[in-house]
Formats: sequence, C-alpha cells, structure tokens
Amino acid sequence: MSDFWVNGIVAVRDGKPYVQLSNEKGMIAQLSMSQTRQIAMDMLQMAARTEADAMIHKFFAKENFPQEAANVVMLDFREFRAELDAEKAERSEERGGEQE
Repeated sequence: MSDFWVNGIVAVRDGKPYVQLSNEKGMIAQLSMSQTRQIAMDMLQMAARTEADAMIHKFFAKENFPQEAANVVMLDFREFRAELDAEKAERSEERGGEQE
C-alpha cells in the first residue's frame, strides 16, 4: 500500500476549511467539510459492508458449505441492506442550531 496523507487547511482565498488528500505524487483532492464528511461516512459504511460480506464467505468456507450458497446469502443480505437504505430518515426540525 502506498503512503496516503490527510491534512486540514483554512484557505487564504476564502477563509473556509478544507481537507486535502495527498500521496507521494502530490495532492489528490481538496474537499469541503461536507464532501469530507460524506466520503468518510461512505468509507465507514463500505468497510462495514465488506466485512459482513467477507464474514459470510468465511463462515461458509469454514463449515464446508457450498460457495454458491454463500453467494446467494450475500446477495440476499445486500438486497436487505438496499431496502433499509431506501427508507427515508426522519429528522427533527432545527431552529437556530437548537432542536425543539
């Protein structure tokens, strides 16, 4: 794996905070706080989902169950997650940064 750096800056041009991603070749991206949070959440979600997929495969291999069965369970689990993802999150209204 190559080296990867994450730095926070406040830009002189607009005074806003940004997160910079770089590697040994230079800057890969400069992200707003909103973009940074979304990417971080996406990475955490993908890490958890990939771990679950790997666990399904590991369990089926350990128990000498057919690989095809593991694939079916994993696909069903992915469909289940997709259904949950499609549900709308309920949010409370905020006023002035405070919840009522």
